[in-house]
Amino acid sequence: MSHHPSYLPSPALVVATCALLVALGGTAYAVSELPRHSVGAAQLQKNAVRSKAVKNHTLRAKDFREGQLPPSDAYVKYPGDDAVPVTALVGAGADTVVSSMQLPAGRFYVRATVLGENQSAALRGELRCFLRSTGDVLATGMWGLHVPIEPDAGTNSNRAVFSLDAAYALAAPGTVRVECNEGAAAQSMQAAASLTALATARVTAAS
Repeated sequence: MSHHPSYLPSPALVVATCALLVALGGTAYAVSELPRHSVGAAQLQKNAVRSKAVKNHTLRAKDFREGQLPPSDAYVKYPGDDAVPVTALVGAGADTVVSSMQLPAGRFYVRATVLGENQSAALRGELRCFLRSTGDVLATGMWGLHVPIEPDAGTNSNRAVFSLDAAYALAAPGTVRVECNEGAAAQSMQAAASLTALATARVTAAS
């Protein structure tokens, strides 16, 4: 009758196996219990951080390479060659529309450059102009201005150039407009205006 010898692990092998199990268990614990702020740029592999791991609205334009962000849409309307006679009087109904531009739905920062001219050779003129829209106002800059203009004496003193600006949200396609009125019926004012609208994802009114 044959007997098969049995082999028992040596004490050294038992000690080594236990040490290995403890080491592996300790590593697993360390990975699952990393101290806060213990992982930085040095520990991250290339392309390890993906879009879903980044909190929304935390990155800035400077965090992207040139060409990665889509360009903003800009809408521009020039005044043309002819100014519009301002026939509306202050406080007397609707103002005269000097310039108007169609815009799609969205958020826009709008800037208008207005040229006002007093055609009277004797009377000092008063021109009041406003930037208005069919959308909701998000932020107001210099959206309205009252500008006195000297009589026409054969020089450019009878002209004034100024800017208006504001930010709007249009829930549907609509318009932005420059509207003006004059101080008195005897005045002879006219105005021309260019309009520029820059589409933007968000508007923040700075304090």
